[in-house]
Amino acid sequence: MNKLTNAYRVFGYFKKAGIFLSGIALFGMIFLITADVLSRNVTSKSIAGSYEIVQNYFMSLASFTIILYAYSTGVMPRISMVVEKMPRFVQKILLLLMLLVELIIALLFTYYTLNYSFTGVAEGFAFPAGGILFPIYPFLFLVPIGFMGIAIEIVFVLMKNIFSKELWITFTKQQSSEEAMDQTYVS
Repeated sequence: MNKLTNAYRVFGYFKKAGIFLSGIALFGMIFLITADVLSRNVTSKSIAGSYEIVQNYFMSLASFTIILYAYSTGVMPRISMVVEKMPRFVQKILLLLMLLVELIIALLFTYYTLNYSFTGVAEGFAFPAGGILFPIYPFLFLVPIGFMGIAIEIVFVLMKNIFSKELWITFTKQQSSEEAMDQTYVS
């Protein structure tokens, strides 16, 4: 279990890098949008291509670099309320099955978005902004990287659940009856 924890700690550096990149992208979005609004109000001219740059560069950089962190914190919806009344052994089996389904879905998303990214490179996907063509294909790789990160996170959680007797929702968060009772459910 120590080797698994150490490997997860190394993986944590990639999550922190994603948080850092997402923060930079958010700052860039705020700066460019504010500059564009000021430019429109002061000079009556917009910054050429600012909307397209925010939409195609900053939004993808902010979204797909932070998705791994969001998944790993356990904020994604879970159905623990349904299975909390079942015996612990059944809960463990259902959790492992759910993690396997999530892993398969994450790997499928990774595969298909990676194929799309390679198509974008081959065809030279770009968008026009301010009379210039900006390449978008390098940013297409953020999507499969984000989903591959989720798949790796799921593998870590899956392995921790296999090697441990407890139920782990995330690598660091254990499922408990108090946790399930504290959650707010929307009906």
